[in-house]
Amino acid sequence: MTHPRTQIRNAVVARLSANLTPPPAQGQQPGAPTYPTAAGARVYSGRLMPIEEPDLPAIVVHTREPEEIQGRSISGWNGFERRRCIVSIVCIAQSFDDIDEDLDTMAGQVEAALQSWIIPGFESSDAFLLDTKSDDPEFDGAVTTGATTLRYVVTYHTPYRDGANPYIVDGDDPLLRSGAYPGGQITPDGQSGAACPVGNATITANGEELT
Repeated sequence: MTHPRTQIRNAVVARLSANLTPPPAQGQQPGAPTYPTAAGARVYSGRLMPIEEPDLPAIVVHTREPEEIQGRSISGWNGFERRRCIVSIVCIAQSFDDIDEDLDTMAGQVEAALQSWIIPGFESSDAFLLDTKSDDPEFDGAVTTGATTLRYVVTYHTPYRDGANPYIVDGDDPLLRSGAYPGGQITPDGQSGAACPVGNATITANGEELT
């Protein structure tokens, strides 16, 4: 199974590198491709930096920051876990003029592309911009290289203990959940067995004796 973080990164890459050129009319040649950002199709997932010419401008998407577990379903079994993931979108560019302006342009393009976007397969998630940070530029003669990182928060749900509760026994037994017997786990034969060390035990539940 592909991890949700990988699915989210791949979805962001696909969104930012999508060819937006409308299909040509019948009998016409396709036009030059257009993309959401100045990086064009050079959008990578988890690629190690730095990226150098002729690969610039480019965008790198990663999820290397700690992921926070915000809660789990009450049942504890066959439920879900709510997680908070940080998706970093790093815009990298080179400029002979104003590197800050070029990076701001790319950052604005990323924001516009993700403004009202719903992540496929994560329709209940909400990706919102947390902050933006620019690194100090590097100078090589007349060329300046810089990077701006946009951090997006994505809260998503993933299965938790995706299976039946092993502490519940099928059938009409009125005592179904663990904790009622001294040994913890209910066994199909009732009060006896390794999970219930007290033979012929009398159990009281909600004021009613169950034997």
